[in-house]
Amino acid sequence: MFYFISDTHFFHRNILKLCPLKRREGFEELILSNLERVLREGDTLFVLGDFLWREVEGFKERWRSLPGRKVLICGNHDWPLGEKLSDYFDEIYDFSLALEIKGKRLLLCHFPSKDLRTYRYCELQARITREFRSTGASLLIHGHVHFNPYGVFCGCHLNRVKCVNVNVEFTNYLPVSQEELPL
Repeated sequence: MFYFISDTHFFHRNILKLCPLKRREGFEELILSNLERVLREGDTLFVLGDFLWREVEGFKERWRSLPGRKVLICGNHDWPLGEKLSDYFDEIYDFSLALEIKGKRLLLCHFPSKDLRTYRYCELQARITREFRSTGASLLIHGHVHFNPYGVFCGCHLNRVKCVNVNVEFTNYLPVSQEELPL
């Protein structure tokens, strides 16, 4: 089974201030407990960016003990960690990955095709829109856009890009299974 999750932001203290309506102390434990409960041997977990803010004693061992393969598609907070991330993942992709499930092509990326809340990373949003079209994808799975009280989550639809945002703030801190995707 394939699972998807994004924006775990492990040990990122400032995320509590940036997302106070959804993030509480101990969110790391909630995410890890959910992953331990859901994942099985033979599963693949795709982490769509913004995985880890800083290393904390004991975390690497617990992460590595999770069953199944772990694949990272890097987000903007992952790039500064560079080579350290290879200790956590079986595979790492710098920007995106095309994947086929049930005969449907999916594109995995941290960034949406359009983020209505900020003008940062516009060139990366344009790139993912081009990749969506050139790969023949029917669904973009992304993160990056966090919960906000205004109900603005992304603008992918404005680019005619069907998407699912798997940021933990929208998934009750659970990974989304391939069976839950609108394929």
